[in-house]
Amino acid sequence: MLKLHDFCNRADARTFSISASDYAILILLAPFVRAISTEAPNVTIHLLPRTSDPAGALRMAKADLVIEPKALFPEEDYPSQHLFSDRWLCAVDRHVGGGKRMNKTQFLALPHLIYSIGAERQLNTADMELAEMGIARRIEVTVESFLLAPFLIQGTSLISLVLERATKRLSGLEEISIRELPYQLRPLEEMMYWHPRNTTDPAHRWLRERLLTVAQKLD
Repeated sequence: MLKLHDFCNRADARTFSISASDYAILILLAPFVRAISTEAPNVTIHLLPRTSDPAGALRMAKADLVIEPKALFPEEDYPSQHLFSDRWLCAVDRHVGGGKRMNKTQFLALPHLIYSIGAERQLNTADMELAEMGIARRIEVTVESFLLAPFLIQGTSLISLVLERATKRLSGLEEISIRELPYQLRPLEEMMYWHPRNTTDPAHRWLRERLLTVAQKLD
């Protein structure tokens, strides 16, 4: 059995399960996987989809780590670490008229495609904030993928909220127009959370430190 100070990422075998959105996988976990592919040859990473109960996933050991927006993880008994932030924009088909900033009238008139997960249709932080502001929109499509949204709105009058980092990494967006929102929304703050029982585990600590290093190098 390994002692607490004995984990060696270049020699030891370990499997980790990480729950994250496809957005977090694209922005953070893809470069993380590339970074550890040679430095941790015996480490296996299972990437799991987001769950509407991330604290439960940690408590029941279904995930070793969850990457969640801070606003969507209300539990205070779980240790956490800030990873990165991003800002909200909106996307429409390029044939939808308007300037670089969407005006409020057009934003409310267009049908919306929103990201939500689970049977409860848990909203993302931006859609939750708009709802709290009393801004009523016509929701025409929901999807459990951040990254599919730009492709689903092509050739339609749909509008969708998107994150700036993702728009810079997705190819094939020539038909999509990215615009500033007509409302000031709080930035998305992505965090990693883990169960307290793993705080002193040397392998888990290595995982967290390596993820943080990758996050700090994001553009």
